[in-house]
Amino acid sequence: MDIADLNLSWAATLVEALAHSGVQHAVISPGSRSTPLTLACARHAGIVTWVLPDERTAAFFALGLARGTGTPPMVVATSGTAPANWYPAVIEANQDLQPLVFVSADRPAELQGCGANQTIEQIRLFGTHVRQFVQLPEPVAGNDARRRLRGMIASAADHARWPTPGPVHINTPLHEPLVPRDLPPPSPTPRTSPSVHRGAGNVPAAVVEALAERCAGGRGLIVCGRGDFDNAFAAAVTRLAARLACPILADPLSGLRFGPHDRTRVLGAYDAFLRRAAFVADHRPQWVLGLGAAPVSKALQHYLDASDETDTTLVVPHGPWPDPGRRASRVIHADPTAFCTAMAEAAGPAAPPAWCNAFLDADARARDLLARDPAGLPVDLAATGVIGRASPEGSAIFCGNSLVIRDVDTAMHGGRRHLRLVGNRGASGIDGNVSTTLGLAAAWPGPVIGLLGDLALYHDMNGLLAARGLDATLIVFNNGGGAIFEHLPQRSLPDFERFWLTPTALDIARVAALYDLRHARVGTAREFEEAFGRAVATPGVDLIEVAVERDRSLAWHRDYWARVAGDPAGRREP
Repeated sequence: MDIADLNLSWAATLVEALAHSGVQHAVISPGSRSTPLTLACARHAGIVTWVLPDERTAAFFALGLARGTGTPPMVVATSGTAPANWYPAVIEANQDLQPLVFVSADRPAELQGCGANQTIEQIRLFGTHVRQFVQLPEPVAGNDARRRLRGMIASAADHARWPTPGPVHINTPLHEPLVPRDLPPPSPTPRTSPSVHRGAGNVPAAVVEALAERCAGGRGLIVCGRGDFDNAFAAAVTRLAARLACPILADPLSGLRFGPHDRTRVLGAYDAFLRRAAFVADHRPQWVLGLGAAPVSKALQHYLDASDETDTTLVVPHGPWPDPGRRASRVIHADPTAFCTAMAEAAGPAAPPAWCNAFLDADARARDLLARDPAGLPVDLAATGVIGRASPEGSAIFCGNSLVIRDVDTAMHGGRRHLRLVGNRGASGIDGNVSTTLGLAAAWPGPVIGLLGDLALYHDMNGLLAARGLDATLIVFNNGGGAIFEHLPQRSLPDFERFWLTPTALDIARVAALYDLRHARVGTAREFEEAFGRAVATPGVDLIEVAVERDRSLAWHRDYWARVAGDPAGRREP
């Protein structure tokens, strides 16, 4: 077997082992050294291929596929700086526990350190940001070598999913020639990869009973952050809240604000009412049960961090402890749904009714103040509310970072429709938001809506190339730069606009035209509602630009927080 045929056979074994481990999609960026890997993906009947020339865009697109399917996609690139462009998405996948398999081609050992073209040190390129790094041997003929290769690949794919989901990096050195003289017909590799069985993550009954005894009759809270919870979680956690008579402070990405489950105790306006000093002082919890990641709201974080005497339990199925305030009394490694079900069965006496009612009343007041003057809402808040009310059943809504996710927290309190809200909150970057949204659109069975800021669009305009053939609605809040900094202390610094606000002055209509997207620019809530209705009803990708008056929006936020607090002196920075 000559070198080119050996390369292709080796790559085919690699791809087959990944497919046997659950990989269904391959996102490929073009290159020479990666040719055998590309051919192997293209010739595998069980792999759906996507081609994106920009490696950074490709990696974030794959991140969207991972979110949409729950299975790890593979990402393929050539050698040199190409895989280095994956770095932001690798970090995001690591921080937010998303399974991805990055497969880089590389020069063989004799071309390292001698000035060979397109050759860099790719071993452990991503440091501690991957669950596992695998340096493959150079291709070798023989069944024994392929058996070892399948074992290495199966192990890497398992590390991407268990016990802590995240990215893995497989580096593949390949000799030239890279293109066979004649492509042989695809021949399936025998499926002899190792089988993998994963634990259920149930919590021992004795642990549940001891915790139920601690919570019995006490004033408590359930705090639920973002998480890839199963379909039964919402019913299980809301049943637990009913048994304990406690409120659920539900992050917008928790999956609890929307859906037909019992939302009686699911609160979404806490970011506003927890700025009220008198309420915070009078309502210190005795216990807190934390599920999912740390919440977006800083007001909630401040409130929890200030409760020094609170007994805090975190339920962590995998990954690092979501405890930035280092306040956990205990951590229980368990499946959240199974844990909530067991706790509801073991629960003792509930808290006094006045405890939960105080939170319900504060939440209702904050929501009423938001809804009282719809004509006075700035267009960014009004549009965010429309999206929550008018998105079709089964929609997935990608929430960009910075000010966007905070406005979602403020204005999108919930409803009975099934809506899935997601975001790249692992590292909370504004890079790759367009690509992640479009990757989600490639995998999600229903409508996909992406909420982005204008700087997030600028950072990932290359991602718009992936829009061809997809169906999604991209909403860009154009507030002239990094408006989040106007809510932060940097606003008072000299040269604030130059160094922090950084307006791009891009013509977003021209950006849309460059990628053949339908574009609409709106400046009022009514205009947005009409444009949004047309966009979600029309196949293809629409870009709706929402022209935001930044000063008006900032003034409204500050006035709203003051009104909810009932005391202007009680306001806090977000």
